[in-house]
Amino acid sequence: MKIQIFTFEKIRWIGNTPNLERIDNIENLDTADVTNMNAMFIDCSGLTTLELSHFDTANVTDIGYMFYGCSGLTALDLSHFDTTNITYMSCMFLGCSNLKTIYASDKFTTASMRNSSYKVFSGCTSLVGSNGTKYDSEHVDNTYARIDGGTSAPGYFTLK
Repeated sequence: MKIQIFTFEKIRWIGNTPNLERIDNIENLDTADVTNMNAMFIDCSGLTTLELSHFDTANVTDIGYMFYGCSGLTALDLSHFDTTNITYMSCMFLGCSNLKTIYASDKFTTASMRNSSYKVFSGCTSLVGSNGTKYDSEHVDNTYARIDGGTSAPGYFTLK
């Protein structure tokens, strides 16, 4: 059974539940028509894993604050995320201090961004890209939201 998600201007989804340790049956969320995932998991610091491979993000324009404060996550697989239409991603991972690996694919792009998103990776002190690019507090905007290409094209993502 699929659970259809209705789009609202600003919905806090599952956020602000720091004692939440897991989300059962999240694969039943039908996100095909969703345009705003802002703060979807904000302050869910008890979560240690999230299975998001079924998320349809093709119509999403706002992923700002999506994982803000999810300090329990150590890895996140966003390899199925299509961010072609994303225009806002500020503070997406802010405060994810234990997040070491973000898996992504070439479908994760910031090409539609209106401007450089603010503090996307701020506080992600454990984060390391696939070619060894380590978190640097001087590089926390969306410019490092790409597959790590080493010193010539540093990024915080790992290709999957």
